[in-house]
Amino acid sequence: MKDFEPLEPFENKELLNEILSKLENFEYKLYSRIKIKFFRGKPTKYEFDLNLGVMHFTEKDFSGLSKIFSEINKKWKTQMTYCIYPAKDQRAMIINVRGSPKAPSDLS
Repeated sequence: MKDFEPLEPFENKELLNEILSKLENFEYKLYSRIKIKFFRGKPTKYEFDLNLGVMHFTEKDFSGLSKIFSEINKKWKTQMTYCIYPAKDQRAMIINVRGSPKAPSDLS
């Protein structure tokens, strides 16, 4: 692991690739794997959004996603979190991955 700023985690390409790989290979209970499709542009050093399409989430999905973030946070000593919200302008669910409390709070 190379040195990096934990509050700007996505500047580190190794960490970014690790989280994207885990999310791309995650097996959602009802939908299996979902291809990575960025929403609102490419990752910044603080956050990124992925378009998951129209889907339903199960308790198992949330538990599995939380496990991914817990393991990566422990390994990299980061403070990554996620939230899921509906897109305003299309039928889709979005996962917002926040790598830092420095990430903007506006989801326009």
